[in-house]
Amino acid sequence: MHCLECGATPTVLDNEHLLACSGLTLQEYALRHALPLDLLISPDRIGPSDGSDLPLMPAGIPDETARAVLAGLRLAGKVDDSGATCRIEGGIVWLDLLFCDLAQLAPYGFRFRQEYHYAPGTHRVVAKNFLITLKRNLVGPWLPARVPPPEQRTQYATYLAHAGELHAGYLFMPFASPGEAEDAAAFMARELGAATRPLDCGFGAGGALLRTLTQADTTRLLDGLRDELDAMPGVWTRFHPDTPAITVSKEVVFDSAHFLTDHPAKCSNLHGGRYVLHVKVRGQIDPLTGCVLDYGYLKRVVNARVVERFDHHTLNYAGPELAWRSTTELLSAYIWEQLIDYLPELVELTLYETPQSWCQYSGPDLETSQREGSQPLLRRFTDPALGHSPWRQWLRAWDARHENRQALCD
Repeated sequence: MHCLECGATPTVLDNEHLLACSGLTLQEYALRHALPLDLLISPDRIGPSDGSDLPLMPAGIPDETARAVLAGLRLAGKVDDSGATCRIEGGIVWLDLLFCDLAQLAPYGFRFRQEYHYAPGTHRVVAKNFLITLKRNLVGPWLPARVPPPEQRTQYATYLAHAGELHAGYLFMPFASPGEAEDAAAFMARELGAATRPLDCGFGAGGALLRTLTQADTTRLLDGLRDELDAMPGVWTRFHPDTPAITVSKEVVFDSAHFLTDHPAKCSNLHGGRYVLHVKVRGQIDPLTGCVLDYGYLKRVVNARVVERFDHHTLNYAGPELAWRSTTELLSAYIWEQLIDYLPELVELTLYETPQSWCQYSGPDLETSQREGSQPLLRRFTDPALGHSPWRQWLRAWDARHENRQALCD
C-alpha cells in the first residue's frame, strides 16, 4: 500500500511504519487523508488485544507521580480494570495527552494500543486508543501492604484535565460518588481557596456534580494548579480557549394545565395545552469535544429541572412562584432560574403556549443571579414582608376596634 506521508510502499501500512515516517498513528493518518479505516485495515488486524504480549511485571516501582496520575484517572472515570487487564481509553483528538499519561504510568507496565473493531451498527471499522497493562501489575509484590494516599495536587490536576469542563467561566466536575465530590471540594477549598457548589443533577444514579461557585473561584482553582496543568499537552489552553462562539438550541415539549387567577376572560378557567420550549446556550467551542455543550447533558438538565416538574401537572400547583399567574412570561422567568445554575451559558428561552402564541426571555447571567437572587415577580407570595404592610396593621387594628365595639353592644 502506498504511504501518502513518505511515498514508500510498505508491506503493511501500520502504526509502526507511520510513527517512524510521520509520527502519526493509523487513525490519525486516516483522518488526515479522509480515508475510511476499512480500506486500510485487513480483516486479520480487526479484534481486541488479549494482553498476551504485556510484561508480567511492571518496569519499576511506581513513584509518587505515577500513583497520583493513576488515582486522578480513576476519579475521572477513565480506568477500566474489570477484567484481567487495566485499560485507560483516550480520544483521538488529544492523543498527546494519552501519551503524556503513558510517560507517567510506564512504571506500571502500561503500553499504548490502537485497536480496530467492526461496529455493526455503523457498518464500518472504528478505532479505539488506550493504554493497557496487566491488572496484577497494579498490585504486585513490589507494592507495600499499606501506602499513603497519592499526592493530591497531581491527582486533582489529572482529574481536571480528563473530566473537567469549562462553561461561561465556571468549571463543572462530575464524580462517580458524593464522597469523591466531597473530598475534592474539601481539597479545593483548603489548598486552592476555591469554593464549589454541589449540584443536584437529577440524572445518573449515585453520581455527583460539582461546579465552582463563582468565576473567581474558577480562576483560583486553575491558577493554583497551573504548573501541573501546563505540563499536560493542550490542557491549559483548553481551559482558556480562543475558539469561535456558537449558539446551540434544544427543543423540549411538555403537556400542562393551568389557570390565571383574576383573569377577566376564559383563561381564568382551568385549561390545558402543549408547551414547546426552546433552550439556547452560547459559548466557545471546546477544543477537546468540538461542542459548545453536549446535547445529551442539555437534554438531561432540561428534562430533570423542567419537564419532569411540569409535564402532566397543573402549573399553578407546581410551586408558589406560579400559583397566582402561570403566564408564559412568568413561567419563562421561573424556568430560567431552574436552569441557570446548570447552564451558565444560557442566553435565551423561547416558550410556545400555542403555535400562534409564544414569548422570548433572556434573564440575568449566573453571576448576576447569585448576587441579586430570585426575580421579585416570582416571590410575590413567598416574600416574608407579605402580610406586614402598614395597611394590614391598620386592618388588624380596625378589626380589633370593631370586635371591641361589638362586644360592648352585646
